Amino acid sequence: MIKQSIFATALLFLIASFVFAQTTGKDYTAQAYQFYQQGKFEKAIDAAEKAVKIEKLNQSKDSSSYVNTVLNLARINQGYFIELQNRNERESGSFSEKVEIYKKSVKIGADTEKLLREVIKINGKNSRDQTEQTANAKVELSSLVQKFNPEPSVQNSRARIDEAERLLTEALSTSEQIRGKDDDKTLENVLLFGDFYKKYVNFEKALPFYERYFETSERANKKYPEMENALRAYASIMSVTFQDEKVKETLKKIENITNKRAELPTEKVYLNLRSKDAINFSSDISRDRKNSGNRGVDGNIKFVRIPIKVVVDENGKIIEAVAESDDEKVRRQAENEISKWSVRPFSYQSTAHKMRGYLTYLEKK
Repeated sequence: MIKQSIFATALLFLIASFVFAQTTGKDYTAQAYQFYQQGKFEKAIDAAEKAVKIEKLNQSKDSSSYVNTVLNLARINQGYFIELQNRNERESGSFSEKVEIYKKSVKIGADTEKLLREVIKINGKNSRDQTEQTANAKVELSSLVQKFNPEPSVQNSRARIDEAERLLTEALSTSEQIRGKDDDKTLENVLLFGDFYKKYVNFEKALPFYERYFETSERANKKYPEMENALRAYASIMSVTFQDEKVKETLKKIENITNKRAELPTEKVYLNLRSKDAINFSSDISRDRKNSGNRGVDGNIKFVRIPIKVVVDENGKIIEAVAESDDEKVRRQAENEISKWSVRPFSYQSTAHKMRGYLTYLEKK
C-alpha cells in the first residue's frame, strides 16, 4: 500500500513537471501581463515568478532572457507596491486593516528592490552596465528607494535620497551615450531629474533640467505629453521665488498647449528641507516621541501640525510668518518660533531672489 502511494505521488510529480515544462516562459509572461492589466496583481506576480523559474531552468542566470523575466517581475511588483500605498491613502479602513496593507507593501517593496538590484548586478558583471535595460532599471530603482524606506530614520532617509540621485545620474549618462542627448527617452530622464530636485526643494538644481527639457523640445519642435506638467512645475518654482513675470509667460505656454485658461500654482511648497532649524526641530520632536512617557494609545505623543506661511528674504531670513491656526495662543507661539529660523537662500544665475512658501511647526497636544 505504501509502495502504491509512493508510486502515485511520483507519477503526479512527473505529470506536474511535464505540464510545467509545456508552458513556456513567454506564456507565463503573457499571462502576467494580462493579469496586471486587469489589476490582479497577485496573480500577475505568481505568473511572472513562474516565468523566472522556467528561464532559470533553461538559461544561465547571466543570460539576457533570464534578466528580462526578472525585470518584468520587478515591474509588476513595483506596480503592486504603488497600488498598496495608494490604497492605504485613499481608503478609510480600520487601523488593523491599514496595518496589514502596510505590512504587505513593505514585503512587496523589499521584493521589488531585491529584483531590481539583481538586474543591475548581473548586467554589471556581464559588461551590460552601459545598456538601455540597465539605465531603465536604475531609473526604476531610484523611484523605488524614494518611495520605500524599510528602516525610516533621518540618516537612512538621507542615504537613500543620495542613492536615488546617484542612480539617476548614472542612468542619464548612459542614456545620453547610447541614445543621444536629444532622444525622447533621454529627455524623460532629464525631466525625472528636474522633478527629483524639485521634490526635495533644491530649486537651483531642478531649474537647469527643466530649462534643458524646454529648450530641446522647442528646438526640435516637439510637444511632449509631459510638457504641461513640466511647465506647471517650472511655474511653481518661479512663483515660490517671486519671479512673477516668468510665471505669466509659463502659464501662457500652458494655455497654448491646453487651449484652456491656466491658473496660478496653488500647491503649498514646504521649505523645511532648506532649513537646518526645521530639520533639527523635527529631529527633536522625534526624540521626544521616543523618550517621553506621555504617550497616546498607539504609543506616540500627539502633535498638531501647523502650516506657517512664510516669506524669506534674499539672505534666508524669515521676514513674514503667518500661522494657519484658530488658536490665537498657539498661532502666536508658532509664528514667534518660526521667525527665529533661517532658510537656505535662493540664488540662480548669480541673482538672489526672495522666496514664499510654508514651514511646518508641530505643537504638542
